[in-house]
Amino acid sequence: MEGSKRSLSRRLRREQDHADNHTTTIPFDLIIEILSLLPAKSLIRFQSVSKLWFSTIRTKNFIDLFLARSKTRPRLLLPFMHLESTKRFILSAPEHNNKEEEKSPSTVTLRHDMMTISDPAYYTMSRPVNGLVCCVGDSSITVCNPATRQTVKLPDLTRNGRDMYARLGYDPVEDQYKVLCVMIAKFNSFGPYVQDIRQEHLVCTVTSSEKQEWRKIENTTIDSYLIFSGGICIDGAIYYEIGQSRIVRFDVRTETITLIKAPEESDF
Repeated sequence: MEGSKRSLSRRLRREQDHADNHTTTIPFDLIIEILSLLPAKSLIRFQSVSKLWFSTIRTKNFIDLFLARSKTRPRLLLPFMHLESTKRFILSAPEHNNKEEEKSPSTVTLRHDMMTISDPAYYTMSRPVNGLVCCVGDSSITVCNPATRQTVKLPDLTRNGRDMYARLGYDPVEDQYKVLCVMIAKFNSFGPYVQDIRQEHLVCTVTSSEKQEWRKIENTTIDSYLIFSGGICIDGAIYYEIGQSRIVRFDVRTETITLIKAPEESDF
């Protein structure tokens, strides 16, 4: 981390020598330090200060530094749906880790400094990954950054009468975000599910380019299942439960799926 900060500082210091701004009396290392401690909403606004600040805030090294600092002060993301307008609001609140506060009740203040989703087609959200959330609709999936209010819509999918589940994952090795989509035949309480509707596992890399596409995961060794529950990304892998004490592990980097058998006495 320190090496990344030094390389970023050297490059930006060279740019600063040619920049016409009023921050020349402040060491640029200190400017980077201050910026990395600000909320994302302020950074978006400060990009308009100068070309130098714009390029600084958008460099990958600074983004990595900002993310590392942000993880030291985590916040809870809470989705809220207004039934009358069908709008969905993403609220935030500080996550308290102080053991003293755990001994007694405490109150937190919710802030609506995140984004509002006006499209009623999106009805579920996955757990956040590095502050990003995956929103799922009837046939569409969108990855949102509530802090910057930026969205990336993935190509639409054809459900063919199946249930669609999507979870967001992050590969720390390749520094890539990917969405795993699972198509499952709908459960029929009055009879067996339709056998000719195939279950599919699809994956799409989240990028800002228009060349996004869904790739089918072949050669899965898992039998068809009707339950999809939970979903969390840990150390480059997505885990979710499929019933009968079974957990599916999806490796984000290799895009492979394996089955983990939990103890029989486990209760999900």
